[in-house]
Amino acid sequence: MNVKIEENEILKKFWEIEDEPNTMAEKILTPEEQECEDIFYKTTKRDAFGRYIMELPFRSNHHEGNYGDTRNIGIKRLLSLERRLAKYPNQRKDYVQVLWEYVTLGHMEEIPLSSRFGSDKVWLPHHAVIRPDKSTTKTRVVFNASDRSANGLSLNDTLMVGPTLQAELRHIIMRWRLHPICLTADIIKMYRQVKVAEKHVDYQRIVWREDPASDIKDFRILRVTFGTACAPYLAVKSLQQLAVDDGHFFPLAADRVKTDFYMDDLMTGCQSETEAIQLYEQFNSLLKRGGFTLQKWASNRKGRLETMKENEENDKDIKEDEVTKILGLTWNRRTDEFDYTVKLESETVPETKRKIIAEICRLYDPLGCTAPCLIKAKVFIQKLWLCGYEWDIKLRDEHLREWELYREEKIGKLPHTSVGSQFR
Repeated sequence: MNVKIEENEILKKFWEIEDEPNTMAEKILTPEEQECEDIFYKTTKRDAFGRYIMELPFRSNHHEGNYGDTRNIGIKRLLSLERRLAKYPNQRKDYVQVLWEYVTLGHMEEIPLSSRFGSDKVWLPHHAVIRPDKSTTKTRVVFNASDRSANGLSLNDTLMVGPTLQAELRHIIMRWRLHPICLTADIIKMYRQVKVAEKHVDYQRIVWREDPASDIKDFRILRVTFGTACAPYLAVKSLQQLAVDDGHFFPLAADRVKTDFYMDDLMTGCQSETEAIQLYEQFNSLLKRGGFTLQKWASNRKGRLETMKENEENDKDIKEDEVTKILGLTWNRRTDEFDYTVKLESETVPETKRKIIAEICRLYDPLGCTAPCLIKAKVFIQKLWLCGYEWDIKLRDEHLREWELYREEKIGKLPHTSVGSQFR
């Protein structure tokens, strides 16, 4: 039920969280990034309801018919998935419900037998990612567009990723904290609000059946698909293009669409309560013109939530819990502080490099507020590397004692740590 990730890649990302990028240099697009942008501007359309319709940005060396037999691979992955889900009935029920939601919402359609075969069609294996900590969608279906056929080629190999369109995470968070009144929200099913052009939907086929005893059926996904290399670019680009196309109707929200979003998460704010209501109304109105809907609005001012609730037909879109998860951070709206928590699995001290690094990486801190605690851990990781430890080799006694001391003094005290979030 989990995706295996290379350990070295995890460690690299852990280090890069605190690596400050050079924001002074002007962003220059690579030839491929520029080509991706050109495809967007030449081919993107909007339907009668304002929703964006996009073509997949294929690389120039893409040729039809090179993918090989991807349907049989998809069937093998489906059978394997069914065997795993059979052990967890509740997860299987959720998985079926999510895929049926694709169908009922018009995000996926069944393919008739007469259209099953062709020269350039791709079937994507799919699997479940379970997130029990999520308040809304706990089961997410991920489509593996990186899975290669017998020809050694995957769909993602032929798709362009596109340029980075949004600011660095830490800069978005720090700009958000400059406002005395903070507002947060997120877009419901952001990727699935963007349509894929009809000529390219057959690159997003899957095999699936609700009951393992029934026949396997073929479907094609009609919206931007989570798991394709270009999905983040297409979703963010459509959101920003909406601000360009219709932003003149909502000037207060238009510029913030380009600066205050990190993927589907909105982190914005203002100076007065009157402006807060205007932002709330303009963001909702602007995004609806492109088929997007904001949910889980939250603020550090209780009065703002009450006013929003009076204006909101569906109260579930207003989040009243004191603690809010935003971009991986835990924000306590009542105290206006970030809470940092590390949940250690047991009292047993890890004895290998793999287990130690797994515990250190549990603390997500893009702002560097806990750097005084983490710096010793990073020095210790470097020491393990210099000593030549393999991932699963037991540590020598002197290194194990050093880790035990750090674990008791630093990580053991973090579950109750709060850091004031005011930067203004």
